[in-house]
Amino acid sequence: MKNSCVFCTDKIIKRKIGEGKHSFAILSNPKLVAGHILIIPKRHVQLFSDLKKEEVLEMFKFLSFYQDKVLQVLSKGTEIRQNYRPFKKDSSTHVNHFHFHILPRDDEDELAKKVDVHRKPFYVKLKEMEREKITKLLK
Repeated sequence: MKNSCVFCTDKIIKRKIGEGKHSFAILSNPKLVAGHILIIPKRHVQLFSDLKKEEVLEMFKFLSFYQDKVLQVLSKGTEIRQNYRPFKKDSSTHVNHFHFHILPRDDEDELAKKVDVHRKPFYVKLKEMEREKITKLLK
């Protein structure tokens, strides 16, 4: 464990809403929306590819369970994301310890009004030349 990692300390315990052998779920603080949940492996890893099979399976069980719960009681939809940005230093909004976010989402919710309106213009069409180049690099 990495002592300086906020996810590897006991300070996080009071925010836990679920715990398994290899991972746990907490309410995010700070949060993007009400009901923002984090699914975190207990072992300190930074990459999804560093996770062991049993860790992946348990984390995906938590993702499925809490997504269903959120859809039952908090919102009509969810956004599940994971951001790997090791070039950023740890802060109150960024932790270099692999984790997933589950965000309760509704059409025209607070995030849609503040963030999604800016996201749409960033999407551009994939050009055939780029598709071929990237495909070759990734094979």
